[in-house]
Parts: sequence; C-alpha cells; structure tokens
Amino acid sequence: QCSPKWEMFGTMTLTEYMTNHNLSDAELASQVGCSVGAVRKWRYRERTPRPEQMRRIHEITAGAVTPNDFLVSASPEAA
Repeated sequence: QCSPKWEMFGTMTLTEYMTNHNLSDAELASQVGCSVGAVRKWRYRERTPRPEQMRRIHEITAGAVTPNDFLVSASPEAA
C-alpha cells in the first residue's frame, strides 16, 4: 500500500521543528530577519508570518514547515 505524498515528507509545526532542532526564538529570528517577538507570536499562533517570512521559514526548515502549517484549523466545537 502506498502512503499519501504528504506522509512521506511529514510536515510539522514551527514549534515542533524548533524543539526537534534545538533552535531558540532568537536563532530563528536571526535567520528569518525578524524580531524575537515575531517568532514567539508565530509559535503561539497570535500572528501569521508575512508571505516572504513564510518562504524563508520554508527554506530554513528544508520544507519541514510549510505555509499551510500556519493555517489554523477549526476546532470540532466550532463546527
């Protein structure tokens, strides 16, 4: 049985990536070219990165974190 394409690559949240790679907010901020506060807001889903920041995060994480990973899905209670 073939697994779907997305399972082969396995995307993750920004927080999961940072934890798995021992990357601090300050380190990612430096790589993306933004403030530490911006990274924290992305991680806690208080703000969504701008398109150019999403592209940079995608590059830095070698595709592990995609723009779709920043989309908030509706909770079952909200449906």
